[in-house]
Amino acid sequence: PRGGGPAPRRSVPLRTHDKEPRTSSERAAARGVVRVQRDLSGINFFPFLLCNVGTGCSILKVTSESQFERVSGTALGGGTFLGLCRRLTKAASFKEAMDMAEDGDARKVDMLVRDIYGEGEDRAGLQLPGDLTASFFARALSAEPKASDADLCKALVVMISQNLAQIAHLNAQVHGLRRVFFTGNFLRGNDLAMRTIVYTLQRMPRVVVHGELGRRKRDLLLPVGAEPTEAVFFRHEGYFGAIGAYLEQCRNCASAAEQGR
Repeated sequence: PRGGGPAPRRSVPLRTHDKEPRTSSERAAARGVVRVQRDLSGINFFPFLLCNVGTGCSILKVTSESQFERVSGTALGGGTFLGLCRRLTKAASFKEAMDMAEDGDARKVDMLVRDIYGEGEDRAGLQLPGDLTASFFARALSAEPKASDADLCKALVVMISQNLAQIAHLNAQVHGLRRVFFTGNFLRGNDLAMRTIVYTLQRMPRVVVHGELGRRKRDLLLPVGAEPTEAVFFRHEGYFGAIGAYLEQCRNCASAAEQGR
Protein backbone atom coordinates (compact mmCIF):
# COMPACT_ATOMS: atom_id res chain seq x y z
CA PRO A 1 0.00 0.00 0.00
CA ARG A 2 1.02 3.58 -0.50
CA GLY A 3 2.01 5.84 2.34
CA GLY A 4 4.51 3.45 3.92
CA GLY A 5 1.91 1.19 5.56
CA PRO A 6 2.34 -2.59 5.81
CA ALA A 7 1.05 -4.91 3.13
CA PRO A 8 -0.79 -8.09 4.18
CA ARG A 9 1.44 -11.16 4.46
CA ARG A 10 4.33 -9.29 2.84
CA SER A 11 6.70 -12.09 3.85
CA VAL A 12 5.02 -14.91 1.93
CA PRO A 13 6.74 -14.45 -1.47
CA LEU A 14 10.11 -14.97 0.18
CA ARG A 15 9.45 -18.65 0.69
CA THR A 16 7.46 -19.38 -2.44
CA HIS A 17 10.17 -19.82 -5.08
CA ASP A 18 12.94 -21.64 -3.24
CA LYS A 19 15.39 -21.93 -6.16
CA GLU A 20 15.43 -18.32 -7.24
CA PRO A 21 18.01 -15.93 -5.74
CA ARG A 22 15.45 -13.33 -4.78
CA THR A 23 17.40 -10.71 -2.94
CA SER A 24 20.38 -8.51 -3.46
CA SER A 25 22.28 -7.00 -0.57
CA GLU A 26 25.04 -4.46 -0.74
CA ARG A 27 28.08 -4.38 1.48
CA ALA A 28 30.67 -1.72 1.96
CA ALA A 29 34.08 -2.63 0.61
CA ALA A 30 37.41 -0.84 0.65
CA ARG A 31 36.77 0.72 -2.77
CA GLY A 32 33.08 1.41 -2.48
CA VAL A 33 29.83 -0.53 -2.26
CA VAL A 34 29.57 -3.90 -3.97
CA ARG A 35 26.24 -5.50 -4.86
CA VAL A 36 26.10 -9.14 -3.80
CA GLN A 37 23.40 -11.56 -4.94
CA ARG A 38 21.99 -13.62 -2.08
CA ASP A 39 19.95 -16.83 -2.11
CA LEU A 40 17.96 -17.07 1.12
CA SER A 41 16.08 -20.26 0.27
CA GLY A 42 18.28 -22.48 2.41
CA ILE A 43 18.30 -20.51 5.64
CA ASN A 44 15.83 -19.76 8.39
CA PHE A 45 15.58 -15.99 8.09
CA PHE A 46 12.78 -15.46 10.64
CA PRO A 47 12.60 -13.24 12.57
CA PHE A 48 13.66 -10.12 10.68
CA LEU A 49 12.76 -6.47 10.31
CA LEU A 50 10.92 -5.17 7.25
CA CYS A 51 11.45 -1.48 6.55
CA ASN A 52 8.80 -0.31 4.10
CA VAL A 53 9.66 3.12 2.70
CA GLY A 54 6.82 4.73 0.80
CA THR A 55 5.52 8.24 1.40
CA GLY A 56 6.59 7.68 4.99
CA CYS A 57 8.18 4.62 6.58
CA SER A 58 6.88 1.71 8.65
CA ILE A 59 9.11 -0.86 10.34
CA LEU A 60 7.67 -4.31 11.00
CA LYS A 61 9.05 -7.18 13.02
CA VAL A 62 8.23 -10.36 11.11
CA THR A 63 8.40 -13.57 13.15
CA SER A 64 6.75 -15.99 10.71
CA GLU A 65 4.84 -16.09 7.43
CA SER A 66 1.66 -15.07 9.23
CA GLN A 67 2.86 -13.17 12.30
CA PHE A 68 4.15 -9.61 12.19
CA GLU A 69 3.74 -6.37 14.08
CA ARG A 70 4.58 -2.75 13.43
CA VAL A 71 7.27 -1.82 15.92
CA SER A 72 8.38 1.60 14.68
CA GLY A 73 8.42 4.05 11.81
CA THR A 74 9.07 7.62 10.81
CA ALA A 75 7.38 10.38 8.85
CA LEU A 76 10.49 10.61 6.67
CA GLY A 77 10.16 8.94 3.29
CA GLY A 78 9.60 9.40 -0.40
CA GLY A 79 6.93 12.03 0.17
CA THR A 80 9.39 14.07 2.22
CA PHE A 81 11.99 13.83 -0.52
CA LEU A 82 9.75 14.81 -3.42
CA GLY A 83 7.94 17.53 -1.49
CA LEU A 84 11.19 19.24 -0.49
CA CYS A 85 12.64 18.81 -3.97
CA ARG A 86 9.65 20.58 -5.48
CA ARG A 87 9.93 23.42 -2.98
CA LEU A 88 13.70 23.85 -3.16
CA THR A 89 14.54 22.96 -6.78
CA LYS A 90 13.08 22.94 -10.27
CA ALA A 91 12.46 19.19 -10.17
CA ALA A 92 8.81 18.38 -10.80
CA SER A 93 8.85 14.58 -10.64
CA PHE A 94 10.59 11.86 -8.65
CA LYS A 95 12.56 10.70 -11.68
CA GLU A 96 13.69 14.22 -12.48
CA ALA A 97 14.81 14.77 -8.89
CA MET A 98 16.74 11.48 -8.83
CA ASP A 99 18.39 12.25 -12.16
CA MET A 100 19.57 15.55 -10.69
CA ALA A 101 20.76 13.87 -7.52
CA GLU A 102 23.08 11.54 -9.43
CA ASP A 103 25.11 14.57 -10.56
CA GLY A 104 25.01 16.39 -7.22
CA ASP A 105 27.43 16.73 -4.31
CA ALA A 106 25.89 16.61 -0.83
CA ARG A 107 29.11 17.96 0.70
CA LYS A 108 28.25 21.36 -0.77
CA VAL A 109 25.08 21.35 1.35
CA ASP A 110 25.81 19.27 4.48
CA MET A 111 28.32 20.08 7.19
CA LEU A 112 30.75 17.27 8.05
CA VAL A 113 32.53 16.48 11.29
CA ARG A 114 35.83 17.74 9.89
CA ASP A 115 34.18 21.07 9.05
CA ILE A 116 33.65 21.57 12.78
CA TYR A 117 36.58 19.79 14.44
CA GLY A 118 39.20 19.90 11.70
CA GLU A 119 41.32 17.09 10.27
CA GLY A 120 42.91 15.80 13.48
CA GLU A 121 42.54 12.12 14.27
CA ASP A 122 41.15 12.72 17.74
CA ARG A 123 38.25 14.95 16.64
CA ALA A 124 38.17 16.68 20.04
CA GLY A 125 37.99 13.31 21.79
CA LEU A 126 34.86 12.17 19.93
CA GLN A 127 36.69 9.61 17.75
CA LEU A 128 34.37 10.30 14.84
CA PRO A 129 35.28 9.97 11.14
CA GLY A 130 35.92 13.32 9.53
CA ASP A 131 33.55 12.57 6.64
CA LEU A 132 30.61 11.78 8.95
CA THR A 133 27.63 14.09 8.49
CA ALA A 134 27.48 16.52 11.42
CA SER A 135 24.51 18.61 10.29
CA PHE A 136 22.25 18.30 7.26
CA PHE A 137 21.97 21.48 5.13
CA ALA A 138 24.12 23.45 7.58
CA ARG A 139 26.30 24.86 4.80
CA ALA A 140 23.29 26.88 3.69
CA LEU A 141 24.02 29.11 6.70
CA SER A 142 27.38 30.20 5.30
CA ALA A 143 28.24 32.72 2.61
CA GLU A 144 29.62 30.03 0.32
CA PRO A 145 28.42 29.85 -3.30
CA LYS A 146 24.83 28.72 -3.62
CA ALA A 147 24.39 24.98 -4.08
CA SER A 148 22.94 23.77 -7.36
CA ASP A 149 19.62 21.96 -7.73
CA ALA A 150 21.58 18.74 -8.24
CA ASP A 151 23.44 19.28 -4.95
CA LEU A 152 20.18 19.92 -3.09
CA CYS A 153 18.53 16.79 -4.51
CA LYS A 154 21.58 14.71 -3.62
CA ALA A 155 21.63 16.14 -0.09
CA LEU A 156 17.95 15.31 0.37
CA VAL A 157 18.47 11.69 -0.70
CA VAL A 158 21.41 11.40 1.70
CA MET A 159 19.50 13.03 4.58
CA ILE A 160 16.49 10.75 4.29
CA SER A 161 18.50 7.59 3.61
CA GLN A 162 20.92 8.13 6.50
CA ASN A 163 18.05 8.73 8.91
CA LEU A 164 16.20 5.65 7.66
CA ALA A 165 19.35 3.57 8.14
CA GLN A 166 19.86 4.86 11.67
CA ILE A 167 16.25 4.20 12.69
CA ALA A 168 16.35 0.71 11.17
CA HIS A 169 19.67 -0.05 12.87
CA LEU A 170 18.47 1.05 16.31
CA ASN A 171 15.30 -1.02 15.96
CA ALA A 172 17.36 -4.04 14.91
CA GLN A 173 19.48 -3.66 18.02
CA VAL A 174 16.49 -3.18 20.32
CA HIS A 175 14.85 -6.35 18.99
CA GLY A 176 18.06 -8.36 18.83
CA LEU A 177 18.01 -8.75 15.04
CA ARG A 178 20.71 -8.29 12.41
CA ARG A 179 18.96 -8.49 9.06
CA VAL A 180 16.69 -5.72 7.74
CA PHE A 181 14.74 -6.10 4.50
CA PHE A 182 14.15 -2.77 2.78
CA THR A 183 11.29 -2.25 0.36
CA GLY A 184 8.89 0.47 -0.83
CA ASN A 185 8.44 2.86 -3.73
CA PHE A 186 11.15 5.26 -2.56
CA LEU A 187 13.77 2.53 -3.03
CA ARG A 188 12.51 1.15 -6.32
CA GLY A 189 15.45 1.50 -8.68
CA ASN A 190 16.97 4.07 -6.31
CA ASP A 191 20.58 2.89 -6.24
CA LEU A 192 21.75 6.11 -4.61
CA ALA A 193 19.47 5.64 -1.59
CA MET A 194 20.36 1.95 -1.31
CA ARG A 195 24.09 2.68 -1.41
CA THR A 196 23.67 5.34 1.27
CA ILE A 197 21.67 3.02 3.52
CA VAL A 198 24.23 0.23 3.26
CA TYR A 199 27.20 2.53 3.79
CA THR A 200 25.52 4.12 6.81
CA LEU A 201 24.68 0.76 8.39
CA GLN A 202 28.26 -0.41 7.96
CA ARG A 203 29.44 2.51 10.08
CA MET A 204 26.84 2.16 12.83
CA PRO A 205 27.97 1.03 16.29
CA ARG A 206 26.13 -1.64 18.23
CA VAL A 207 23.74 -0.62 20.99
CA VAL A 208 23.38 -3.15 23.80
CA VAL A 209 19.93 -3.26 25.35
CA HIS A 210 19.07 -5.22 28.49
CA GLY A 211 15.45 -5.68 29.43
CA GLU A 212 13.68 -7.14 32.46
CA LEU A 213 10.03 -7.36 33.44
CA GLY A 214 9.03 -4.11 35.07
CA ARG A 215 12.18 -2.20 34.19
CA ARG A 216 14.52 -1.59 31.27
CA LYS A 217 18.18 -0.60 31.32
CA ARG A 218 20.08 0.68 28.30
CA ASP A 219 23.83 0.77 27.93
CA LEU A 220 25.76 3.42 26.03
CA LEU A 221 26.30 3.23 22.30
CA LEU A 222 29.46 1.17 22.00
CA PRO A 223 31.15 -0.55 19.05
CA VAL A 224 31.39 -4.15 20.23
CA GLY A 225 33.10 -5.68 17.22
CA ALA A 226 30.12 -7.65 15.97
CA GLU A 227 29.00 -7.70 12.36
CA PRO A 228 26.97 -4.66 11.32
CA THR A 229 23.27 -4.64 10.62
CA GLU A 230 22.71 -6.17 7.18
CA ALA A 231 20.57 -4.40 4.59
CA VAL A 232 18.78 -6.62 2.07
CA PHE A 233 16.93 -5.37 -1.01
CA PHE A 234 14.51 -7.40 -3.14
CA ARG A 235 14.94 -8.11 -6.83
CA HIS A 236 11.18 -8.15 -7.48
CA GLU A 237 10.07 -5.70 -4.83
CA GLY A 238 7.57 -4.05 -7.18
CA TYR A 239 5.33 -7.13 -7.15
CA PHE A 240 4.88 -7.30 -3.39
CA GLY A 241 1.89 -5.00 -3.12
CA ALA A 242 0.00 -6.97 -5.79
CA ILE A 243 0.92 -10.33 -4.26
CA GLY A 244 -0.05 -9.17 -0.78
CA ALA A 245 -3.40 -7.86 -2.03
CA TYR A 246 -4.02 -11.14 -3.90
CA LEU A 247 -3.27 -13.27 -0.85
CA GLU A 248 -5.45 -11.10 1.35
CA GLN A 249 -8.30 -11.41 -1.13
CA CYS A 250 -7.89 -15.20 -1.17
CA ARG A 251 -8.05 -15.24 2.60
CA ASN A 252 -11.18 -13.07 2.62
CA CYS A 253 -12.86 -15.27 0.02
CA ALA A 254 -12.05 -18.40 2.02
CA SER A 255 -13.39 -16.81 5.18
CA ALA A 256 -16.59 -15.72 3.44
CA ALA A 257 -17.08 -19.21 2.00
CA GLU A 258 -16.70 -20.79 5.44
CA GLN A 259 -19.22 -18.38 6.95
CA GLY A 260 -21.65 -19.14 4.10
CA ARG A 261 -21.68 -22.77 5.05
